[in-house]
Amino acid sequence: MISPEALRRYHYFASISEESLKSLAMIAEENDVPAGTLMFREGDPASTLHVITQGEVEIRYLLGNGEERTVDTLVGGELLCWSALIEPYKATAIGTATKDTHLISLNAEKVRQICDRDPMVGYQLTKQVAKLLAQRLESARIQLAATD
Repeated sequence: MISPEALRRYHYFASISEESLKSLAMIAEENDVPAGTLMFREGDPASTLHVITQGEVEIRYLLGNGEERTVDTLVGGELLCWSALIEPYKATAIGTATKDTHLISLNAEKVRQICDRDPMVGYQLTKQVAKLLAQRLESARIQLAATD
């Protein structure tokens, strides 16, 4: 459990009601991931939603020729494992901590239950994930175009 104020610092949670924010804080915990740790691979179950509070996580795609290509580097304040909120709840990329990283981690199934109870939470989180995906898609497009 963390304090609701710790979550409120991140824009993903800024417009969520106090009651729902408390529910999310009750299922959140802090975790440390050492540099060099492979956190997930494409296709892995996405069972945890993370907010990076410190550190850095590199996001890579596996290309058809077997090559891995870095498409983004996430830092403090960014959401990690958005796919834990969107069916089929599987990782869509490869994530590796490139620096010692501190996370706020939320059990995705419990987050989805809170979203079911309070559709406004689901709407706000989905809206934030949609913005995030648009940014990451543009970033990936730029990275992939630069290597051709």
